[in-house]
Amino acid sequence: MVSFDRIAENKIQLTVDITVFNDTVITKTLYWMQSDYSVFWSSLNRNIQNIILERKNDSISDEEFFKLKNQINQNLIDFKTRDIVNQETKNIRDILYIKAFANGEEFEDYNLMESSNV
Repeated sequence: MVSFDRIAENKIQLTVDITVFNDTVITKTLYWMQSDYSVFWSSLNRNIQNIILERKNDSISDEEFFKLKNQINQNLIDFKTRDIVNQETKNIRDILYIKAFANGEEFEDYNLMESSNV
C-alpha cells in the first residue's frame, strides 16, 4: 500500500500499488467492507489505484480509522498470500482433479509430468 489517509470525517483514501497487490487481492479485501462503506475505485496511473471508502451511516472515529487501517493491511497481505499459494499449488490440484475423474486405465496412460510442467 502506498498510503492510507482520512480525507473527510466519513471518508478514507487508499492508494495501492498494483505491482504489489493485484486487482484480485484488492477486490477481495474491499468486498468485505461493502456493508459499512461505499467503495469508489479508480486508477491514478498504470500502477497506482485510488480507493475511497465512504462510511454509509456516520463519521469514522479515530479508533475506527486505526482499526480499519490495520485490518485492510492485514487483509491485503492475507489475500496476497492465498493468491501465491493458489498459484503455486495449481499443478498439484490439476493432477488431483485428473486422478479423481479418470477412469482406471485412462489415468495410467496420462503422463502427469508433461501436463504439469514439473
